[in-house]
Amino acid sequence: MQQVNEKTDWLYALLLYGLGFLLFWEWLRPLSIISDTGQTEIFILFTAFLFLLSYFQLPFWLSFPIKGVAMVYAVHAMFFPGPFFDFLWLDYFLSDFSKNIGLLFDGSFDRLSNVFRTFLFFILLWLISYLMQYWLIQTRRIFLFLLVTIVYISVIDTFTTYEADNAIIRIVIIGFVLLGLLQILRIQEQEGVSFSKGRFPVYWLMPLIVVIAFSSLFGYIAPKAEPLWPDPVPFLKKTTGDEGDGGNGNGINKIGYGEDDSRLGGPFVMDDTPVFTAQIKDRGYWRVETKDVYTGKGWESSVQDRVMFEGSTETLFEDGVEVEAYDMKMNMTGNEEFDFIVHPGQVTKIETGQNVQLLENPLSGKVFTQNLGESVVLDNYNLDYDSPTFSEKMLREAPAEYPERLANTYLQLPESLPERIGDLAEEITSDEGNPYDKARAIENYFVGNGFVYETTDVAIPGENDDYVDQFLFETQLGYCDNFSSSMTVLLRSIGIPARWVKGFTEGEFVDVAGDYREYEVTNNNAHSWVEAYFPEVGWVPFEPTRGFSNQADFVSDYNEDEASNTETSDPAQAEEEQPDQQEQMPEEQEASGSSSSSFEWSVWYTILITVVLVLVCYVAFKNYKKWLKSYIISKYKKRDDGKVISEAYFRLLWLLDLHGIKRGANQTLREYAVQVDQKLQTQEMKELTRRYEENYYRGKTNGDAWEEMKQLWENLIKKMQS
Repeated sequence: MQQVNEKTDWLYALLLYGLGFLLFWEWLRPLSIISDTGQTEIFILFTAFLFLLSYFQLPFWLSFPIKGVAMVYAVHAMFFPGPFFDFLWLDYFLSDFSKNIGLLFDGSFDRLSNVFRTFLFFILLWLISYLMQYWLIQTRRIFLFLLVTIVYISVIDTFTTYEADNAIIRIVIIGFVLLGLLQILRIQEQEGVSFSKGRFPVYWLMPLIVVIAFSSLFGYIAPKAEPLWPDPVPFLKKTTGDEGDGGNGNGINKIGYGEDDSRLGGPFVMDDTPVFTAQIKDRGYWRVETKDVYTGKGWESSVQDRVMFEGSTETLFEDGVEVEAYDMKMNMTGNEEFDFIVHPGQVTKIETGQNVQLLENPLSGKVFTQNLGESVVLDNYNLDYDSPTFSEKMLREAPAEYPERLANTYLQLPESLPERIGDLAEEITSDEGNPYDKARAIENYFVGNGFVYETTDVAIPGENDDYVDQFLFETQLGYCDNFSSSMTVLLRSIGIPARWVKGFTEGEFVDVAGDYREYEVTNNNAHSWVEAYFPEVGWVPFEPTRGFSNQADFVSDYNEDEASNTETSDPAQAEEEQPDQQEQMPEEQEASGSSSSSFEWSVWYTILITVVLVLVCYVAFKNYKKWLKSYIISKYKKRDDGKVISEAYFRLLWLLDLHGIKRGANQTLREYAVQVDQKLQTQEMKELTRRYEENYYRGKTNGDAWEEMKQLWENLIKKMQS
């Protein structure tokens, strides 16, 4: 081992590097709070390894490849299951790397994959370890880095849920010790003072250690005065005009499917990274798992066990429910590493085409993929599944007696749940006579009553707050997790078993592939909804989130058409009705005769009036679409109120339908926009729809939004053929 510096004892250098690493460690601790990183320990171990190599001062030709291999191994540990020397993962990594290099030079930073972003972060850690070596050993200056660290931790503590009380104490102690050690080194070098062979200058350090220890202890036990400055967060909110309750979050998260739902709430930003594409005949939501334990802050699963997958998932529907068998093809994009199956419902068969073991959580219904005890990420697989049609008659007649095991699991509520939640559930459902209508009443409650779909100004419950209570009675601002959690808790409050479901919405229509329709699902489609249990029917989905519609099929009664045919084919009933009809006929004939006898039009005058009316109707028919378009443009063009965007957009949809561009019953707005643009040979409908959805889902009306959308809206109306 080489000495770090001719004038620096090896133990002295080891102490400097160790304290430098501890100081930089404080930068990594909040990562799990301010980002979606869940494996901070790998970053910490990698950083410690870098500091250790820097201490040994290996030559560049040796240290560079060692650090490079360590970095690649760390990336593998975070994203790729299986052994490190199985180079199949390396092919994917190199392909992903080359693709993202192109995106990097194109400036498409929002499209970079998580693997590549993590790789860049490891490079950043590598560079910082080099800078720390330079500051500690070469320049003997660490004050600037210490100051920046204190500012960084203070900002994180102020604007997120990260508690930095102990971190500040650690930083101050480590920083003062480092500053003292570096000052000793500078004095040694300037004054030419040298230590005995290998002897550590304890007599120089003892006064420094005593002063720092005494100061820290005194500062810790001394009484604390109230802060002289007010909390800066409300001040900044007021200054920027953002005074909502959602500012107490833990940083802005990125939307997408996550494993941990124990603490819900807070804002997020959209992420259009594709997750998978699917070829399917029947459009619907994509299911991953359910959760049964509501904690007051979020959701957890009471069962973590996994059993062998027996060929079909949990039975969602009883035998009396009519189902139709379908199949589908799933293709994962590789942007998200899912070691589980995403499926549309009650799966009857899974074909992976690989030697993969399937395990299922018997309570949550989540199906895991693994091989030899290690998680496996599939590229594609095929599914057979059953799609149900629910009879509302059967649901209303379902008994309100539930199996004990099911009731014990899906009626759970925390003891701390505020009573007013149950009172609200009783108030909403007071006029309904059966569990199904009660569930519908709760689902419809969120359509109005001040609830707004919001992704940015979303609160996080404090220590004494309940997540659902805060949303129902205080903020009324939130996204799918808020709406679905609230409905589940309200249902349980009135004795209806319910559970929280996670997965994805149907995605965006891409293309037609034979008998199948292809959909692309991105992180933006991550979603949660509700399932309630009805005896003799099973688990029925509900969609309380504003702006989303339930994809399940419901009919009034399975035998509705047959019953209507039977009513008209009963001979006895027909005979009973005939006399009544015969009694009415003379009266009708009399009325008709008296009406015709009261007017005596000449034949020629009747013909003339008829011709004039036909001409007027012809002219009006030929030009009414043109007049109608002009009238609608003039009606909405000068408006600037909060409702104009929604009204004008749906008036456009009505005009398009009038001009023969029909919207299918199962088409989303985005799918319909693609169809409109193809018909009109434009790209403006997709852009207009995107802006409308952004405006609608924010729950706010931007004063400039209509001005930006107006030209697109008017151009589309003018391009319709009269």
